[in-house]
Amino acid sequence: MNLRIGPFERIAVFGGVAVDRLAMSRAAPVAGASNPGSTRTAPGGVGLNVASTLARLGHGVRLVARLGEDGDGAAILAAATALGIDTSAIVRSPAAATATYTATFDHAGGLVIGIADMDVYDATTPADIAAAAADARADDLWVVDANLPAAVLDFLVMEAVAAGRPVAALTVSPVKALRLKPLLDRIAVLFTNRREAAALLGQPPEGHRQAPSELAAELSRLPGPAVVLSNSADPLVVAVAGEVRQFVPLKAAVVSVNGAGDALAAGTIHGLALGRTLSEAVISGLATAALTVESAATVSPLVSREALAERIARKPPRP
Repeated sequence: MNLRIGPFERIAVFGGVAVDRLAMSRAAPVAGASNPGSTRTAPGGVGLNVASTLARLGHGVRLVARLGEDGDGAAILAAATALGIDTSAIVRSPAAATATYTATFDHAGGLVIGIADMDVYDATTPADIAAAAADARADDLWVVDANLPAAVLDFLVMEAVAAGRPVAALTVSPVKALRLKPLLDRIAVLFTNRREAAALLGQPPEGHRQAPSELAAELSRLPGPAVVLSNSADPLVVAVAGEVRQFVPLKAAVVSVNGAGDALAAGTIHGLALGRTLSEAVISGLATAALTVESAATVSPLVSREALAERIARKPPRP
């Protein structure tokens, strides 16, 4: 549990960026009917969410991604630049639209359904990100998410191994998680949830019999990665070489759960980049997630180093 992979001067995030189109009902939703509610549009995507949260926490961040040559792509670039994120390695595609994520939430902030239109990622090739990978400094921590094609993930992880740098990876969904399965022995830290972990172990995402702690322990057994496994409001499971600890999430007044998993990962990566052990770093992750679900925004404007310190001091997570 004393795994330590930092400190790191900068963080490079290779992953998905999208425009989020989000709707929330004002009352319990009724299927097959029109429901009163509210809608909003904002920049999002796992890669952008993680990069933006890390920038809010004071890190130097480089975002490597693929956008369309459209208004949505321009909005994402503007939002990232405003946070001080280095966007010089972002590729613009004239042939594909910027990715979108359309989601509906119930009146309590729970996800009802999400639809991901991510075709622009499928055209990404190792050549698109080779220059950015080659330009990385020796003291960069790399973060990848499974929105990227399998060939690109394989290229990035192999480049990292050759350079002796650790990689943190996010599984994104049960289907996309499988893109990381051949690479698990070369990933330092894996951020996943119960359904995605089950998929990686060849089990059905729903209906499997293993507890989250068992899933995390099995994934983390050598030569597997350290595993940070979330399961909604249940305890967070952290596993290193088969050894498991659980952490109780911080209480939060939930407005929306959208982005909570990305915030958990970003907050934990923040701690790792500062040189903390994984057990220490996940406490920052839990605090970041709590601040995020208390905001309607996917990347909460409430997040800062000062806010994290205050939230942790208020009531630290109990292992």
